[in-house]
Amino acid sequence: MKSRPPEDPALHAFLDDVADVATDDPAEALELLDEASPDWHDHPEIHYFRGDLVWTLEGPEAAEPHFRRALEREPRFADAHHALAQVHEAKDERPAMIRHYLEVLKLDAHDDIGAGIGTKEDQRFIAGVAEAVLEHLPEEFKGRLGNVPVVLEARPAKYLVQDGFDPRALGLFEGPDHFHQRGIEAAAAPSRIVLYYANLLAMFADEDELRDQVEVTILHEIGHYFGLDEDDMQRLGLD
Repeated sequence: MKSRPPEDPALHAFLDDVADVATDDPAEALELLDEASPDWHDHPEIHYFRGDLVWTLEGPEAAEPHFRRALEREPRFADAHHALAQVHEAKDERPAMIRHYLEVLKLDAHDDIGAGIGTKEDQRFIAGVAEAVLEHLPEEFKGRLGNVPVVLEARPAKYLVQDGFDPRALGLFEGPDHFHQRGIEAAAAPSRIVLYYANLLAMFADEDELRDQVEVTILHEIGHYFGLDEDDMQRLGLD
């Protein structure tokens, strides 16, 4: 999570308790939000969290007003912008989706600087995990993967987000897949796998979780290289 309203330890402790309940019973968690301190009732975090729960229970359109209220209270709340983008995606409202995604990209880039995310040490750790994953691939896949590089970038480029790509994506496969490597187009646009290290670091602060997610992300993008679609990825546990 990034670009959140100012910290309120008591509020966040309360929301952590609500989140624990939401894992098993979103409806009960929603009722708990109604019991929040009156001082918090119009807090952007409360509106955002309510929207998240309402989405689970009733769908994106029902959640939309809560995310909008969160942004009315805090226009720089990137999590709420991201949630609204996903609402618009679900409603097939592409221009609005892209508008909110671009705001997320801008806010996250600004906040990562202040948070010190993406140090050289961080990048070396992610690169090391990536190298280990590739090294332990079965030989038949390693040979077919060829010279497809794995590169690190902070976050998706603006032109990708303008085309509808999620600015909080963890990785991307770019270029011709394994079955289209022989054409002229392949030579002009070589394949590569991109890991977005700032997004990975922001979402997975725990080192073990980060290591696991880097592995899953690389395998997911390798799957794209070999022509697997998102349903295939889900069946293989790589979504």
